Amino acid sequence: MIPMDQCRVLDLGIITAGAATSAVLADLGAEVIKIESPSYKDPFRIWSGETFPGEHPDLPPFFRMTNRGKLNAGIDLKHPKGRDVFLRLVARSDVVVENFSRGVMERLGLDFATLKRANPNIILASISSQGEYGPDARYVSFGSTLEAMAGLAALTGYEGGAPVVSGIALNYPDQVVAMFAAGMIATAWHARGNGAGGVHLDMSQRELTSFLCGEAFLAAATPARRGNAQPGIPVQDCYRADDGQWVAVTIRAEQLGALKGLAGDDAAPALAAWVAGRTAPEAAADLKAHGIDAAQVLDGRGVLAQRGVAWTRALQQGKDSDMVKGFLFTDDARPMTPSRPAAHCGADTREVLHRVGGYSQADIDALIASAAVASYDQDAPATGTIGVEVVAAQ
Repeated sequence: MIPMDQCRVLDLGIITAGAATSAVLADLGAEVIKIESPSYKDPFRIWSGETFPGEHPDLPPFFRMTNRGKLNAGIDLKHPKGRDVFLRLVARSDVVVENFSRGVMERLGLDFATLKRANPNIILASISSQGEYGPDARYVSFGSTLEAMAGLAALTGYEGGAPVVSGIALNYPDQVVAMFAAGMIATAWHARGNGAGGVHLDMSQRELTSFLCGEAFLAAATPARRGNAQPGIPVQDCYRADDGQWVAVTIRAEQLGALKGLAGDDAAPALAAWVAGRTAPEAAADLKAHGIDAAQVLDGRGVLAQRGVAWTRALQQGKDSDMVKGFLFTDDARPMTPSRPAAHCGADTREVLHRVGGYSQADIDALIASAAVASYDQDAPATGTIGVEVVAAQ
């Protein structure tokens, strides 16, 4: 594990790409402060439109997953005093992470040149759909359009059919960029410790997606959609079992004899009929017992049922007892656990402004009264909107 416990990150990330990047940095030991405007909160707070019984409507599962391990300061970056507060925090921090649409940082008066004047050694990590430059830089994208523009969608789906995109519920480009971006930031931070100075990191999700599948469309002028079929593999598909569940099977040429011994034939239709006569667990177990690669297709409940048996780190139980994303890696010498649950907007404003910004409590009272910053009121009703602490003007 790369220790980053001396690194302070100001997280302007929203939804997945930026927020998940900063969550990985928090896993690596960084102090991450999520900066969230009380007038424009992270859309993930209302993205899924659902919470579990007893949960606060401002902390739904999607938001908790990408924002555990962070402090939260409510700062209105459109307010002149809020902008000044943010720049004061920049002067005392190491990294700023953002994934706004291109042009937003400039309109806020927080472009890299401005941040660098506040802190010559600041690292600005900009994660965007199309990157900082080029004809599509200002184009607002979703995972589906990114997969289309990057070449990935041309490879998905079945022969003769339409492309199949991962969709908003998964959003593959957003998920993978978080791991790559966190690695770039960690590298830049360690390089800065060796005298490299501040830097603006430009991370394009479109280019990353093309990078990850580029060998496929470089190998042929017109890549074909094949579904589950694969050249050189005689049988590869998913088959429905007697209990309505599915079994994924891959059979190499040298395993066809084993298939014939089981199903009486070495063709896919015989396998389909054989699986259909058994439950999915039975079919997968029998296939594996005969040296054939097979696995039951698990849904979310099935995966969770294997916790502590087949996997341990992918999801973790946080300090608030809720399940959140776990860790991509582990350190036997220092086991990793979620450090803190996701916070309400402005839950740590006073602490951050006093400890990091050096503001007095009177200064913070005045900033709250001016609406430049907001502090979460723990006694506010659970309405799904921020409970703003009201302080009389001095």
